[in-house]
Amino acid sequence: MNTELSFIIIDDSELDCYVTQKFLQRANQNLIIKTFNDAQEALELIRDNNNLDTVRPKVILLDLQMPVMSGFKFVEEFEKIPAEIQNKYVIIVLTVLSTSNDPKDIYKILTFKTVKSLVEKPLTLEKLASLLKYVPPAGNK
Repeated sequence: MNTELSFIIIDDSELDCYVTQKFLQRANQNLIIKTFNDAQEALELIRDNNNLDTVRPKVILLDLQMPVMSGFKFVEEFEKIPAEIQNKYVIIVLTVLSTSNDPKDIYKILTFKTVKSLVEKPLTLEKLASLLKYVPPAGNK
């Protein structure tokens, strides 16, 4: 796995954040990983810290079903951020069977230009490897 990657995990479940973070750390101990239980906080960090780690691609692992700000609302707000900031990120939606059972939700989230893929929880090495094809090399948009 590319050691130049960093991850932002956004999930209202502390357990899901913990499990995903530990999985990524086992895959590569050198990754930079930030976790958020509140999508609004993550969005504010992205807006405020848009100059940090400019060459390090950032992968956002996003839960869809969250109570305060849903994954849908997060993506809607993210797409209002200037393109030069958006281009530093790749959004991958994490889903569970309960949300993937509704084809309308899956179709809706995949219509957003900044959402690159969708994967079912829990993350595995195989799923992670297939997702990384959506991440541009460091320094590229």
